[in-house]
Amino acid sequence: MSWRRSILDIIVNDYNIFSKEELVNMDVYQFGVFTGESMREIASILSKHKIQINSFYGFDVFTGMPKETAEPIAQPSWDPDVEPDTFNAVKQLNLGSVKECVTKLETDVKNIFNKNNNKSNTSIFPGLVQETIEKNGDNFKPAFYVDFDMDIYSPTKYAFDYLMRNNLIVRGTLIGYDDWGGTPGYKEMLDGESRAHREITQEYGIKMTKIFEIGNSFPHVQNVWIVEEV
Repeated sequence: MSWRRSILDIIVNDYNIFSKEELVNMDVYQFGVFTGESMREIASILSKHKIQINSFYGFDVFTGMPKETAEPIAQPSWDPDVEPDTFNAVKQLNLGSVKECVTKLETDVKNIFNKNNNKSNTSIFPGLVQETIEKNGDNFKPAFYVDFDMDIYSPTKYAFDYLMRNNLIVRGTLIGYDDWGGTPGYKEMLDGESRAHREITQEYGIKMTKIFEIGNSFPHVQNVWIVEEV
């Protein structure tokens, strides 16, 4: 069972401070879609708890991990020069193009929502998040849940900063990290996703509380936070 099934399944219900009327004007963001397994999981969890949002947005390159240049690369699978196809969703799904990959994954998520009579919209943006989020953000709404699964520091920091700059993080927003413990300095928040979290919270002065964590050592630690004050 994935951490999202065992943890997120609980907190989206128990820690949800928003009314149904508020939720339909909020979005869910996943940064790092890969083959869509976790996006399908999140859609299923939302549907299980009858949580209807405005839109579920996914962001990914789909052709492999971008090169991290701001800090040492913590795992071989994160280095495109060493293992270029580990995170190539097009090849993993045996598809012919990024467009085919996006079409398949959007259809999968929409089918989950439709099956459960959930009218939430779904859109997936292929490419580097530093480029796609800027071009597609005109209709973004405040975040109910943000799922960071891009593994490395730089795109995680950029995406989080974008959400903050555009007032899309609000009191009550839930934020999950799939690779919080994916870098060796995670306990001190020195690198990777934890470093991005530390820097953004300090730069913007937001207050967050960790509500669940699973795993206790590098590289397998995931956790979820709730925003207390922006």
